Amino acid sequence: MSTRDSKLVDVLFTSEFVRDQISGTYSAYNTDQHGSPKHESVYDKSTLAELKQREIHAVAAAEQGQVDDAIKQLTDIIVEYPSYASAYNNRAQAYRLQDASSSRVIADLDCAIKCAHDDQTLGQAYTQKAIVLKALGNQDDAFFNFSQGAKCGNSVAKTAASKENPYAKLCGQMVSQAMKQLHTPSRD
Repeated sequence: MSTRDSKLVDVLFTSEFVRDQISGTYSAYNTDQHGSPKHESVYDKSTLAELKQREIHAVAAAEQGQVDDAIKQLTDIIVEYPSYASAYNNRAQAYRLQDASSSRVIADLDCAIKCAHDDQTLGQAYTQKAIVLKALGNQDDAFFNFSQGAKCGNSVAKTAASKENPYAKLCGQMVSQAMKQLHTPSRD
C-alpha cells in the first residue's frame, strides 16, 4: 500500500465521526439503563468536597505503595456513603494494583456504574471494566464496555472501541486486502 493510500485509509477509519458511527458511540448524552439522562451528584457541595479530599488521600497512599491502606480508606468512604461511585471506581483500581481477583474488581466497577451520576466517573468505570474483561479474554463484553465508556466521553475507551469493533476490523481487513490487490500486478 502506498503512503498516499495508507493516509487515505487512516482518514477513512480513524476520523472521529466514522469511528463513532462504526462503534455506536455517537450518543449526544449519557443515559442510564432506563434511557433517562444521568443527573449531577446527589451530594451537597461540602460533602462532595470532603469525599473528594478523602479520596485524594487514598489515591496518594496507593501511589506510594500503601495499597492496603488505600483500600481501607476507600472502603471507609463506601461504608459511609454507599452510593458514592468514585470510591468504588478507585477501590477497583487499588484492587487491580493488589492483584486481587478479577471478580472483586468487576464487582466494584459494577457498583460504580450503578451509582455514577456523572459521565467522567461512569466512563472511567466502564473503561476499567473493559480492560479487565479484555485481559480475561472476554472480547465481546470488553467491546461493549469500551463502547459505553466512549459514550461517556472517555478518550481511552473511544480509541479502544474503534480498534476492538469487529465490524471495523473486518472492514479494515477488506480495504487493506483490496488495496493490496490493486497494487500487486497480476501474473496472468
